Amino acid sequence: MNLFKNYTKIYFRRFRKETAHYLVNILGLGLGFAILFFILMFVYDEQSIDQYHSNIDRVYRLVEKSQEEDGTHDYLSTSNAVAAALKADFPAVQETAHMTYLGSQVLQKEDNRIADRDWVMVSKGIFDILDFPIISGNPKKEFEGPAGIVLEKNMAKALFGHSDVVGEVLDGSRFGPVEVLAVMNEMPSNSSYRFKEIYVLNIDQLNEGFQDFLKSWDTRFMQTWVLLNEGATPDDIYAEKSEFLEKYYDEEIRKEHDFYLHPFSDFHLGSSHIENGGPGPLLAIPYSDRQFVSMILLMGFLVIFVAALNYVNLSSVQALKRTLEASMRKINGANSRQLVGQLFFETLFTILISFLISILLVVILFPYFLQITDKSMELVSFLNADFLLTQAAVLLFIWVASALLPALYYSKLKRSLLILKNAFSGKGDTLRKVLVGIQYALSLFLIIGSIVIYRQLNFVQSKDLGFDKENLIVMDINSGTTRRSFKGIIDDIKKNPDVINATTSSRVPGEWKNIPQVFIGEKLTESNLEASFYGIEKNWLDTYQIELIQGQNFTGVDETDSLYVLVNERAVEMLGFDDPIGKNIWVIGGNAGDSARLKISGVVENFHFESLYETIAPVVLGNWNNHVMGIDYFTIRYSQNPRETVSHIEEVNDKFDPETPAEINFLDQQWNRFYKAEVSRATIVLIAAIVSIIISAFGLFGLINFTLERKTKEIGIRKVMGASVPNILNLVLKDYLILMLIALVIAAPLSWWLFEDWLSDFAYRINLSIDLFIIAFVTVLAISCITVLSRIFKIAKSNPVQSIRYE
Repeated sequence: MNLFKNYTKIYFRRFRKETAHYLVNILGLGLGFAILFFILMFVYDEQSIDQYHSNIDRVYRLVEKSQEEDGTHDYLSTSNAVAAALKADFPAVQETAHMTYLGSQVLQKEDNRIADRDWVMVSKGIFDILDFPIISGNPKKEFEGPAGIVLEKNMAKALFGHSDVVGEVLDGSRFGPVEVLAVMNEMPSNSSYRFKEIYVLNIDQLNEGFQDFLKSWDTRFMQTWVLLNEGATPDDIYAEKSEFLEKYYDEEIRKEHDFYLHPFSDFHLGSSHIENGGPGPLLAIPYSDRQFVSMILLMGFLVIFVAALNYVNLSSVQALKRTLEASMRKINGANSRQLVGQLFFETLFTILISFLISILLVVILFPYFLQITDKSMELVSFLNADFLLTQAAVLLFIWVASALLPALYYSKLKRSLLILKNAFSGKGDTLRKVLVGIQYALSLFLIIGSIVIYRQLNFVQSKDLGFDKENLIVMDINSGTTRRSFKGIIDDIKKNPDVINATTSSRVPGEWKNIPQVFIGEKLTESNLEASFYGIEKNWLDTYQIELIQGQNFTGVDETDSLYVLVNERAVEMLGFDDPIGKNIWVIGGNAGDSARLKISGVVENFHFESLYETIAPVVLGNWNNHVMGIDYFTIRYSQNPRETVSHIEEVNDKFDPETPAEINFLDQQWNRFYKAEVSRATIVLIAAIVSIIISAFGLFGLINFTLERKTKEIGIRKVMGASVPNILNLVLKDYLILMLIALVIAAPLSWWLFEDWLSDFAYRINLSIDLFIIAFVTVLAISCITVLSRIFKIAKSNPVQSIRYE
């Protein structure tokens, strides 16, 4: 204990003597630890999503692989009848269930009315497949009517005034009056779905038309969930899949309904390649990407690696500066083991202080972390066992690595070195330069990555979309009453002086529901072109400011307009029309299978109706009273005063349909959701890059100090011989400039390769250019120079006599 007490005294004496050195070490490591811990929390949360389900390893979603003209598509929506057949035909299947969704709904109990989208329709088997936090009732009980409902506790309180509502009847819902079968707690924050209402379908009591639809094999309306028996694997299904497909699917549609089982354990991180292909419940947490999570984890370890390299460098320098002290201790009887022991003790002390500072930073910055990452996790997750183990491993690694190098020097120290203050001052220069070079390379890589991500996000958010998404308010049509009264509603909305225009349509650009697909062509053939379909009213083009480049718009005479369509430039190009105006084309509805022969009256400029991940596809614009899909939205362009405009829209809605609350969104905010995840990623990369640069700057400051101390006498002699300040700056900085250039040569091709691959996911993207690397290099150079110039100028301008007398 006396030994440790003495080591502690010595540590704090040196801390007071060389405060700058110790602060650089501690702050650098503390920042590195904090970034790593934040990233570990992010990664842990990403990997924990949906993992709370008890049968997670046996749960799968059926994904259909459809062979189409433009390639293979993976669709989450499947044939309606496939679930029951899977359970009947495959012994490996324990349970199957349906899940689907139909947009907004209004719930009513007496005078309480609530509009909500966080709901789903399911078959009873889903409660044997997934875990729901049921607190009362039985969601699988027998009941009368087409559907029963499970309510989330807070929703039950909002509707009934209390949560003990099992057995009571909800007055209004998507299925009319329904019995409350069960009540559940709020679904976990790490759940991809957070339903507030779950409709349990009683398929045998649905109307005959819907029952026939649910028995159809050539549909995509339901998600199919599968629970395999213990010990069963998807291979047990695949072994007999061909016979299954031949049994249930006609040959002409079989290629569109091949399938595979996608594990629910990969739901969050492995679903980005899967399209909905039909209706599906809203995700509370958007899909992420395993590659990105791995990249973020790597980035966290890169930052702590930079901090560790920095600390190893500075620790070795500090040890070399203490050769006089070490020699004195050897002369007084200390052995190499004691010297090394002191080194390890002091290093551990510094690391523990850094760790405590990092914990403080994590606690202080945790709310900002949640805001940046859009997470809802608890700080207590920092105490997770895996977390603590990783922290301990990192601390142990840095402790051993940073103490080992100077310990090797001390083990070779001889008593004869007592009079040589700088006996080891040149030792390890090559290794230190290598470590500094690695730090520079990692910093350059992170800076380049930050610039690329920022430029791409700025590009997709500022690119001309072919329409003006600003100052547009979108109101959903959630009732037949509103749908039938749309002309009167539009007229009343336009009476507000802040409203520039108003219109209605079946879908809107930036759609948060599925956009209907149709097939178009001059003839009814299998090779017809697939296109997205919008049913619109005559003011739609003006409201969205989409340019009509050829022909004429709809006239407002419904009987005449229903015979015509507008198409975009992409559709004209793919149809091969030189003069499309007046051409007759077949428009074949994708869902009902019906068709109509319509005339092209106009061509509109290409506009983006999906994110810039996707290329612009063919679009057909039919009149609002079309044969494919009815109207579902109002769009209002306003000039100013958005709050007052929204209030006016709500008043008009209440006038025409007092039973259904207005559901209003701003279109630009809906578009931003396309890139919300990318913005979070860019912010994480940027913060990691900044911290890495700061840590590198700390290390460079310490190393420059060491270099200047070694060259103090040389600088004095050079000044006496007439050297100028720029000459002295060149003497100190030239080695670091060379290291930066070498680091750039290493980081540039690696960055180009990695970020070119990331950009390839975007259909519309920036091009990588040489200025990226110039900016990154100049940034690191400028930060390095600013870090050390004041110190160098102080030495360079000092009295040369003091420099010569240094030793």
